[in-house]
Amino acid sequence: MPAAQPARDTVTTSPTARSVASLVLNARFKLFDLFQHHPDNGDFTQRLTDIVWQLQLACEQDADVALAVILHAQEGSYGIRHSVDTAIVVDLVCERLDMNPLDRQSVVSAALTMNMGMMALQETLSQQSSPLSSAQREEMHRHPMIGRETLRKLGVSDQLWLDCVLQHHELPDGSGYPARLEGEELRFEARLIGLADRYCAMLTQSAWRSGSVVDSALFRTLRTHGSAADAKLGRLFGDTLGLFPPGAVVRMANGESGVVKQYANEAAPLVTALFDDADMPLLEPVDRDTGNTQFAIVEMLDPTSLVGRVQFDLVWGAAAAGL
Repeated sequence: MPAAQPARDTVTTSPTARSVASLVLNARFKLFDLFQHHPDNGDFTQRLTDIVWQLQLACEQDADVALAVILHAQEGSYGIRHSVDTAIVVDLVCERLDMNPLDRQSVVSAALTMNMGMMALQETLSQQSSPLSSAQREEMHRHPMIGRETLRKLGVSDQLWLDCVLQHHELPDGSGYPARLEGEELRFEARLIGLADRYCAMLTQSAWRSGSVVDSALFRTLRTHGSAADAKLGRLFGDTLGLFPPGAVVRMANGESGVVKQYANEAAPLVTALFDDADMPLLEPVDRDTGNTQFAIVEMLDPTSLVGRVQFDLVWGAAAAGL
């Protein structure tokens, strides 16, 4: 089935003049256009790199808003926005690792193109409630190889990029696919993409419809029960995103609800309270330190509960314009 086209960003000013939210949304449109119309003149790599730079600019300007877009802009093609969402998370973790710029660019490029081998299937699965058929499972297991070969045909020769696409579903214990790599056979960067892929999938509307919430236990579990590489990644994810990522909708101990505005520390982010304990809008949004017992987070709420009720520039200012 054809992918649904994301809404086109109508901002026509230069990228540096756009809000962070608009930069991310426009990157989705550019990726959709690139995947739908593979260029014949060999400029696929450059056009993809331009998208990487645009996302990195967004993350550099305001990482909190870039992450909030994941939760609060879930329109259009699932496969496209999921790839962009994953690339944002990957870029922020790579930045915390102080990865050299060229390798970081390669890994973010891999995150954007990790599912090129199954875009149509991904759209189908995002709407499917039944288990995968045997044919779908086979296609799923083959998509990393198909994606790598597609990229090669489009002129990609960067080995780190290609390896990450091929290995992003491999697991350190050898239970992944397509090659059942184990331990040191698996690139650390590919495992990073795989975990970001899983994390962002948890934040989708389909996950919320099934009653899921952000799996903050993911990072703790990795630290204590995963491989040494996974323990490192668990620490990195926790240090980068916190247990409650920016944009998460939460209820606090005093009954107020609002949006996680900013990572402050792993378990106690800064929250902008928007509604009182009767779910009525506050006269003015107010920032709450959730490290204070009175404002401690007690519940995660469905982000769709804010649709039509909140102007996000009241939380993040001009950086959130367009969200």
